[in-house]
Amino acid sequence: MANDVLSNGRLQENTVVQRTRNDRSKRGIVNISIKAPDIAAIENRNWLLHRYYTRHEYSACKLLIEQELMKSDGHEYASYLKGLILRKEGKIQDSLDCFQTAYNVNSTNIDNVKQIAKSLLITGNHRRAIDAYTEAEKISGVPDWEIYYGLGETYVKLNQFQEGKKHFKRSTELTKNELPNLALARLYLIDDMIPEARNAYTAALNANPESIDAATELGLLYLKIGDTQRAFQQFGAALAYSPNCVKAILPMAYIMQNHREYDVALSKYKIAAQIIPESSALWNNIGMCLYAKQKYVAAISSLKRAHYLSPMSCVSSCNLGIVFLTTGQPASAAIYLCAAVSAEPKNPTPYLLLGLALKRLDDLEGAERSLTKAHALAPQDPLILINYAVVLDTRGKQANATEILTALNDIMAVVDVDTQISQMAKKLSKKLQREKTEVNTNQELPAAESEERQLSADEV
Repeated sequence: MANDVLSNGRLQENTVVQRTRNDRSKRGIVNISIKAPDIAAIENRNWLLHRYYTRHEYSACKLLIEQELMKSDGHEYASYLKGLILRKEGKIQDSLDCFQTAYNVNSTNIDNVKQIAKSLLITGNHRRAIDAYTEAEKISGVPDWEIYYGLGETYVKLNQFQEGKKHFKRSTELTKNELPNLALARLYLIDDMIPEARNAYTAALNANPESIDAATELGLLYLKIGDTQRAFQQFGAALAYSPNCVKAILPMAYIMQNHREYDVALSKYKIAAQIIPESSALWNNIGMCLYAKQKYVAAISSLKRAHYLSPMSCVSSCNLGIVFLTTGQPASAAIYLCAAVSAEPKNPTPYLLLGLALKRLDDLEGAERSLTKAHALAPQDPLILINYAVVLDTRGKQANATEILTALNDIMAVVDVDTQISQMAKKLSKKLQREKTEVNTNQELPAAESEERQLSADEV
């Protein structure tokens, strides 16, 4: 132990080794050591590629990838990462070529096959994508949820919703990821299966409580079925995790707007305007908030911006027509309402508003035609019925107006309608009844006069 040296807590035997070598040299023994050459592994820099990619340092990652590809004829991981980066840049076909190169190097790697299938799906080669996912399923030793999720997406693109549901359900059984449940819920909504869609969204939230997409889509579902309280809670939960989530800000502000909290809604819309300043729906809602606050000039400005951003939107055109009618500009209203009719020719609301605008412009014939079309599209709408009856009465078609009022009274006996509609219906009904009585009286008077004339002695 006298020759041992203690270094960093470890026992070193350098002196013993040196003495042994000296003894060998004295005996004439020559010890020749041959060092093996350093052969660099092909993928010894994969760790650095992975670091650059996960840090989103794509420029440095691409530079290193090119260096690695130049060193070797087939570098699987470098080709794989290059494909992922090119896909993010929108170069789908180039990314597909990279994944194919990686597959040629290692055809047993399931990730290469899945990425090939995904690129084929994005490029619209749905049948080839199904074949690729099927091959990945055969290669995989254990069930993979991404394969079934990809198959579900592909079948949905082919409008085979039942096959899509089947694969999405299989995917939900294999993972707690939110994506399969969200896709399954959207398919349920297409078939109007509201309880099933709600259960799917709830399952996604239970597995991922911080999922913003699941919370916002569930909130929109509640909003669709009229449960505004639960919808508001879901939007609030989404905003708690992401305060600038526009998908939650807009519907939450819409709920506030419907509850006449216009200033609070406008404050929310102001936040959204900084993120999505070119949203037509946003400026449309801002315009209607300002309209409710009777700030008509600002409302018209916002609604015109919404119409500029989406010229074929029926909603912004109709709202512009409403504001112009309110401010006494029926000609301007008619222009935008004609655009709304062109945008959605099967929507009765633009025809109704156009009929009101034409009536104010004293074009009673055009107003009648417009309201006739609205009545044909929505024969049981109380607002259309009352306005149609008024125009028919103005046109002198009292019999038709009476028939429309009779239909309106039948609807009011079953459904609660707005007070103004019911009052106007009563007033118009009395007017028509009075006019009918006067007409009957006028028809009887000439007959009486003729009898008197026949009995007059002064008549020849």
